[in-house]
Amino acid sequence: MKIKSFILAAVFSASSLITFAQKGEVTSAKSNYEKFLGFKDANSLLLAIPNLKLAKTSIDKAVVHAKTMEDPGAWTYKALIYGEMALLDSIPATSKPLIEEAKVAHKKAIELDKAGENKAILDNANGTLFSQYELNQGVKAYQTNNFEDAYSSFSNALAFRPGDTTITYYAGLSAINAKNYKGGIQQYENLIKTNFSANIQIYLDLSRLYTMEGDTAKAITIAAEGATKYNDSQLATQEIELSLMSGKQKEVISKITDQAKKNPTNKLYPYYLGIAYSTLGENLKAEESYLQAIQVDPNFADAYINVGGVLLNKGINLFNNANKLPQDQQKEYDIMIKSAGVEFEKALPYLEKASVLDPKSRIALDNLKTYYIIKRNQAKVDELTAKIAALQ
Repeated sequence: MKIKSFILAAVFSASSLITFAQKGEVTSAKSNYEKFLGFKDANSLLLAIPNLKLAKTSIDKAVVHAKTMEDPGAWTYKALIYGEMALLDSIPATSKPLIEEAKVAHKKAIELDKAGENKAILDNANGTLFSQYELNQGVKAYQTNNFEDAYSSFSNALAFRPGDTTITYYAGLSAINAKNYKGGIQQYENLIKTNFSANIQIYLDLSRLYTMEGDTAKAITIAAEGATKYNDSQLATQEIELSLMSGKQKEVISKITDQAKKNPTNKLYPYYLGIAYSTLGENLKAEESYLQAIQVDPNFADAYINVGGVLLNKGINLFNNANKLPQDQQKEYDIMIKSAGVEFEKALPYLEKASVLDPKSRIALDNLKTYYIIKRNQAKVDELTAKIAALQ
């Protein structure tokens, strides 16, 4: 009986030793992995890497052995070890299989970890190893102008680290460079819901993206939202410019006026006000606004072009209306023709100054040519015709 009992005891001890040995591989993998982290944190990769290799050898044995292949700890450490190896491998052809194995191990570990003992470690792997790997791949792709792959990698990184504003920005920037404007819009829309430090620029770029996509209404809405949120003049200007382009002159006049008061040294606001009033047919207000822009910048060519154009058109309208009068209204005709002449002469210095400030402006030269056509100065007309032809 004693012999029989001894044999049973011996068999039992051998089985226990096998299980213990395999548990030992998990322990060894964990121990060497922790040593690796210690050296890594101390920036001693030459000392760290051998420990990572030892950890890999141990964990490879543990996850295939019958005694530990269902151990959540084994798969947890395989995910961590393989993830770190992928991060250290700079060659995509060899690093990608490592990160894919790490992901498989990570999934397996979650399935086996019913009690959630390794949840914190596994969650951390998402935010550090897997996201960092994809982030690294995205940066490499971006630096080589492979913007589509960069966008894909940054998007993958966001799956592991959702809401990360830096990665979201990189993803948006990559999409835009890849001419994937819808992807860029999606990422930038996500960013403006956060406190991202560069959100003023993001609002500007997002407004421009919507313009490029042909959605001017949305572009104006975004610019207006950003301008209100950050009290930013760039965004306010964006809203004003887009509104003027889309025919919303009346709606935007009050906003231009507000910006002009806040920024009295900015020539653009009185200039934009002039455009708005001119489009609405309020020529006197348009003239006054353009002159205000010239007061801010005496060399503002566009303002000279526009104020000269307003005065020239005013004179042309008076001249044309005078010629529509019946013959028995000679007195009225003379008054209107004289008034037209006054407007033409008022326009001349602005027309001339515009052509000097911007000698390559076809509009400036055309306006000045029109003046001399009215004045029947053929020599000047020919001179300006030659200058205009030279621009083509």
